[in-house]
Amino acid sequence: MLTEQFVASISAQTKANTGVTKDAGIFLHEFQPLAAQRHVFKKSASAQNGLAHYRMLTILKISSGRLVSTSTSHLQPVTSLAVDPTSNFFLSGSPDAMIHVWALPAILSFSPDTSRSPIHTLSTHRGPISSIVCGHSSSSANIAISTSEDKSAILWDYYNGQLLRTYLLPELPQAITLDPADRAFHLAYGDGSLQTVDFYDDMQKTTATDTLRDTASSHRPIQPSPNTRFNAESQKLGAALALSLSWDGQTLISGHTTGKIAVWDTAKGNYLSTATNLPGPVTNLKFLEPVGFPAATEPTFKIQTVVKPKQDSGVPEGNALVPPNYTLTMQLNGHLKRPVISATETVAKKNAFEEALVHPSFPQAMLEASLAELSTWNAPSSGGIAPAADFLSLNADARAQEMLGATQSNEVKELRKQLASLQRVQKVTFKQLSEMREEKEYLLSEERKRSQRSQSKVKAQGNLANGGTGDVEMRGNGSGESESHHDNDDGDSSDGSSEATPSE
Repeated sequence: MLTEQFVASISAQTKANTGVTKDAGIFLHEFQPLAAQRHVFKKSASAQNGLAHYRMLTILKISSGRLVSTSTSHLQPVTSLAVDPTSNFFLSGSPDAMIHVWALPAILSFSPDTSRSPIHTLSTHRGPISSIVCGHSSSSANIAISTSEDKSAILWDYYNGQLLRTYLLPELPQAITLDPADRAFHLAYGDGSLQTVDFYDDMQKTTATDTLRDTASSHRPIQPSPNTRFNAESQKLGAALALSLSWDGQTLISGHTTGKIAVWDTAKGNYLSTATNLPGPVTNLKFLEPVGFPAATEPTFKIQTVVKPKQDSGVPEGNALVPPNYTLTMQLNGHLKRPVISATETVAKKNAFEEALVHPSFPQAMLEASLAELSTWNAPSSGGIAPAADFLSLNADARAQEMLGATQSNEVKELRKQLASLQRVQKVTFKQLSEMREEKEYLLSEERKRSQRSQSKVKAQGNLANGGTGDVEMRGNGSGESESHHDNDDGDSSDGSSEATPSE
């Protein structure tokens, strides 16, 4: 059965006599199929976005305990972090209005020549960074979006360090989350209201090109429509501090200063229910990946315990890049993948399209071939008949409609001519079949007659050979013989009379 859970944290307990364990800060709730609280973690209260570190970042590798620090790049404490789906990059934000993009493999490298400085710095915001989220794509076309206290949200191409879109917001945003398809984002405000902002308007959704990466409009600010904002004032939820979206993108949950976690319908923008009421302001929310899918793949390794942190001591003297005392603690699950080493073993190979389906992105050659094939669909045929109009062209002019009607009329006439010709051919064919059937019946009738004459002749010769017995049989079957001989030709009649003489 499919099970979906979310994790919520509070900053501190502000409600007395709530029946919740003292010093509880992180709560694990089951969202479906049965909404209920599953676990509580004590002494784990956390601020919004869950961290605050002075000017630098510290990375802990839990399987080895290795503790690595980045260079001091921010001018103020780091208050926002976001990791991309490939785990190769992460973004950090700070009240200094700057966002740094880091390459995680470079930071974890043992080589002393590898730089631990950010690869890009995004400095367009004019106020403290409040939150950052990354898209869900594993390709180099993935996006990230950041919000700031300057009442703006900026969409980034963090791989290249480019600004894509700037959105002017009505109020200071408190939290943000991205749609699973990376086509829209949801915002939370201090008055408890939420807002959904779509990256593409109605006209852009019908175009074949991605207008989101149009450099001509990248510096043109966009102000979302007030109609995209929704609230539930009767519920007295308080200011919204955290947001998270379900796996299918249909349900949005928001955490508020009153401790309530509200459930919303993203399609209609309606308040549905209150999932739970925690003893303090909800500062962080996160939906976990659903479990219970059939034939789900198991991870190749599992980390049972967190190794005690120890500061990275650098590379020792010598040629080896990995320190001699470096250990990695993990448990391998199942069999390791290995190449085929036996001639009798066969592995079913996937074709290029099947491999592309499970790859983060389609190969460029396959996309070009698909576009070339698609362009031939609208090319005129050799018969001179114009192609049908595109079903997306809903605003075609009257002339195009008339041409389409004339083309369809000509096609109908041509089809009627072909149908009449086929009907004539069918009529002639049926007539020939009837004549052949009559001829077949006549031939079968003649064949049966010849067979009967042959049997009568053989029977008569047998009676002559048997003597008296044959005489009795001849007399008993006289009427039959006379009828049979009456139908025979002249040669058969003479034979009958010669055969009857001895019996007299």
